[in-house]
Amino acid sequence: MRRYRCYVSRAQRYLLVMPFLNEANHLGAVLASIAAQRFERCPFTLIAVDDGSTDDGRDIVRRFLASGHVGGRLVTAGSRSIPAALNRGIEHAQPGDAIVRLDAHTLYGAGYLAAIDAAFERLPDGVWCVGAAPAPHRHRTFGLAVHAALFRNPMGLGPAPFRMSEQSRDVDHVYLGAWRPGVLQKLGGYDERWVANEDCELSARLREAGGRIVRIALPSRLILTRGPVSAVRQWGRYGYWRGRTVRRHPRVANPRHLAPTVALLAAIALLCSPARLACVPLALAYLAAVVRGRSGGEPAAVTAACLAFFPAVQAAYGAGFLLGVTRRTPPPFVSRLGRADGSRALRTAN
Repeated sequence: MRRYRCYVSRAQRYLLVMPFLNEANHLGAVLASIAAQRFERCPFTLIAVDDGSTDDGRDIVRRFLASGHVGGRLVTAGSRSIPAALNRGIEHAQPGDAIVRLDAHTLYGAGYLAAIDAAFERLPDGVWCVGAAPAPHRHRTFGLAVHAALFRNPMGLGPAPFRMSEQSRDVDHVYLGAWRPGVLQKLGGYDERWVANEDCELSARLREAGGRIVRIALPSRLILTRGPVSAVRQWGRYGYWRGRTVRRHPRVANPRHLAPTVALLAAIALLCSPARLACVPLALAYLAAVVRGRSGGEPAAVTAACLAFFPAVQAAYGAGFLLGVTRRTPPPFVSRLGRADGSRALRTAN
């Protein structure tokens, strides 16, 4: 991968790129949080990319932009592919634009953009990307509360460095992300063949090109929209595309990516062996760790559900990861959850 330096270190404008697909239930609140940004150093513009919505999302965005609270435009992608939609938004960047990826199911604190700008100001030019870890919104619905526990409990998604501390530190990857001017265009944007895990694949290319990624504290809350069953399928898909990412970029592999697959294979081997009774104390130790890692105030019923939900997610992720590493063609359960058009990168690059 060719190494290069960013040609602009200080952003002249922030371009916010937000794909959305059938997010009408909470899109109004998300847009309101964008309009509430306390940031006056330079302009920011919203590019909202409709990826084929069949609800009222387009009308909500049109009314918001017409109100004049935030400048921007509505773009149509319709591919139902997150990386393709992001690339259609990035195409609207001009030289000097720092790009901030937004999700249509995240609420942004009033200081979100100001914190990104301050980080770029204090960090060296070699830091090309900053971002935070996903922090889920407090959900009262039982199924969503169970899903949210996956992010809060150390036994859920594991001790990834970017999840464990609010302190700034170099990491392999961040949630969403903001990039200095010119970085995404030089990297070629998102790979549209990646149905999921597109951010991690992009981060791998960024680091191979010589850039750094720094995790910073950002005020935001992720709105979860999937219950436990749908989340298991989702994490199986993530596992597959993480495996594909590791296959393309072997240096990004680390023990926490391999742990679910190793644990799954070890459990299957143990269950098929004469020592299968050893699974009992191991399972009890695992379940005790889940209970011990529960967040304060978590309802007992949610914790009880997590005892089955966490292993199901981790087994799905581990199986998906193994498939991603060993086969090039996505299995049916992966391919029908998303669609890519085979294009690799941005249609145009500045």
